[in-house]
Amino acid sequence: MKFTYFKFENFKGIESQTLNLSKNNSNNVYTLVGLNESGKTTILEAINYFAYKPESLDALELDSYDVSDIHNLIPINKLDNFNGKIKIQACVELDKSDISEIEKEFKKHDITLKDYNTEIVYTQNYSFKNSEHLPEKNEYLWNVFFKGSVGKSKIVKVLSNEQCLIVSSLIKKRMPSILYFPNFLFEFPEKIYLNDNIDDPKHKFYQTIIQDVLDSLDNDLNIHDHLIKKIESSVEKDKRSLTSLISKMQRKLTEVIFDKWNQIFKKEISQTEIILIANKDSIGSYLEFNIKDDVDNYRIVQRSLGFRWFFVYILLTQFRAYRRQNGNAFFLFDEPASNLHPSAQTELLKSFEKLPNVIYTTHSHYLINPKWLENTFVIKNEAIDYENEVKYNSKNTNIKINRYREFAVKHPNQSNYFQPILELLDYRPTNLELVPFSIITEGKNDYYTYNYIQEIILKTRKNLRFIPGTSASNLESLISLYLGWGSKFVVLLDSDKEGAKQKNRYEENFGLSVSELLITYEDIDSAWKNFETEKIFTKEDQLKIQQTNYPTDSTYNKKLFNRSIQELYIRNESVELSAETLENFNLVIKFLKGKINQ
Repeated sequence: MKFTYFKFENFKGIESQTLNLSKNNSNNVYTLVGLNESGKTTILEAINYFAYKPESLDALELDSYDVSDIHNLIPINKLDNFNGKIKIQACVELDKSDISEIEKEFKKHDITLKDYNTEIVYTQNYSFKNSEHLPEKNEYLWNVFFKGSVGKSKIVKVLSNEQCLIVSSLIKKRMPSILYFPNFLFEFPEKIYLNDNIDDPKHKFYQTIIQDVLDSLDNDLNIHDHLIKKIESSVEKDKRSLTSLISKMQRKLTEVIFDKWNQIFKKEISQTEIILIANKDSIGSYLEFNIKDDVDNYRIVQRSLGFRWFFVYILLTQFRAYRRQNGNAFFLFDEPASNLHPSAQTELLKSFEKLPNVIYTTHSHYLINPKWLENTFVIKNEAIDYENEVKYNSKNTNIKINRYREFAVKHPNQSNYFQPILELLDYRPTNLELVPFSIITEGKNDYYTYNYIQEIILKTRKNLRFIPGTSASNLESLISLYLGWGSKFVVLLDSDKEGAKQKNRYEENFGLSVSELLITYEDIDSAWKNFETEKIFTKEDQLKIQQTNYPTDSTYNKKLFNRSIQELYIRNESVELSAETLENFNLVIKFLKGKINQ
């Protein structure tokens, strides 16, 4: 089960907007960019306010996590007299396993499911009059379609709402958890108590994390039988069993946490490990987490703030993938790792790919991955005068959600809205920064194709750096920047009529000095007249790649082919290509590398 969209109305500064998550199903990471006060955090808060969540982070007592007073959600420009509804709507899409469980649940009530809609829409409405909340008029609605037959009847009809309610609790239980982290700055408990009779919600929460660690050992372990019973036992064999289990947990925790530390911070931490103390006191059985180095043991709370942030992030996210029940979480991160240095931010970004689903906000170009541009949204607030950011008029507050590509096309002069992305793809380097040789391509499809061939198919060690333009006719800005920086580059164009036209135009605009830098496929091979990047593949390989995502297709479709390339690249999935296709790409890469050597 997965979310396909969220829709918000009258939520703080959001008048009416939809966050569509279904366009690129192969990628599970979504990025929100925008200026301060643009409304990025408001969108995360609105998602977190969705009522049907199998679990909550209330126990962690995170700052800015929840809304203590619903009146704080009233639209900013209507605070004086709001008469309307605050609306949050979410659509979830059922998968095959969901339908199978729903069929079983109906069967228990003598109902045979015959037809259904795979999408279910949940809507929650909160009514207000004169800016006062009317709780008696709250509405929690769901739009569901199931058809079936009852008992031995052969009549198939639409099931009533009452009949559909049979599976409502099952669906809510299987719904992805929404885990909102406005920050990771909270205290890790010195002891985590394990007994079921512990009422403290914080310990209840951490018990689920301990179970995640047990699940990561893949040996059908649980807290009650393999920790609590063994801690409380005085039998020697139980003590040995506990010692063995604690040793395995320590090794797994040390491996996951410090391997990730070394990868992100580029610092080898040796002779350091996680030590678990399993014991009991007057409250109950507990685990205590410690860090052991070559000198001494330290409790987690005694380590630096940066380490505690990192430790909790890894513990709460990386072990989540091992959860056997409802592991399909949706993580919401507000400005994650903004206090880390650039290389650490870049490495941390890679860890998002290991999580089930992520939406995060950022101002940092180090936290932008070009592979995820299709799932990047620009957040704009009408209350901000973007020509003069000092000016802010709350009466005009109206938060807008725009897909990055669409926004960039509609507002080419408003680069400050998507500055983090432009700083990655189209930025001004510092005097200390070496800008690598780059190949400017006509668009994103060329970018994905060449990176896929280099990284996934050819697995070359020194890859060429490709920069995606927005079209063959819109590369002036990139060419101007690279000329101004004095950095090496070439422009790779199709050898069709449009490519030849734009090559001539750029020569006229920038002079003969760029002539050698403007390359068409016909310049690489004289037989490649009227060639575009897709034609470098044989027809058989074009269809083979397309069928990886559209297996029933029997004819080539350029749009579906390029979409398949992108999804293969994101999934890091290889396809066996013909010798002719590989020879063609090697020819292009060899030619471009020759330009570098010149």
